[in-house]
Amino acid sequence: MMLFRPIVKLIHPNGVDCIDTRQLSSDYLDETLPPPKLAAIQAHLSHCGPCRAFVDTLASTIGVLTRFPRATTPSSLKQSVMEKIRRDS
Repeated sequence: MMLFRPIVKLIHPNGVDCIDTRQLSSDYLDETLPPPKLAAIQAHLSHCGPCRAFVDTLASTIGVLTRFPRATTPSSLKQSVMEKIRRDS
C-alpha cells in the first residue's frame, strides 16, 4: 500500500488513509480541520476499526490527562534547557 500511496493521493486529493488519519487525529479531535478534510476523516473512521480505536483511545487519554492538575516548571529549568540548546546549536 505504501508504494501506491502517492498515486492514490493524486487520484483522491481530499481522501485520507490510515496514515493521514493518525497524523491528523489531534486536529480532528480539536475540531480545527477544514470541512473537506474533516468529512474525509469521518468517512474513513466510519469503515476503519483500527483508526476508530486509535482516535477513541487518544480522546480518552486526553480526557484523563485534563483531569490532572497542571504542573508548573521552575524558571531555572527553562533557563538551563535554553542554555543547553544554545550550546548544542
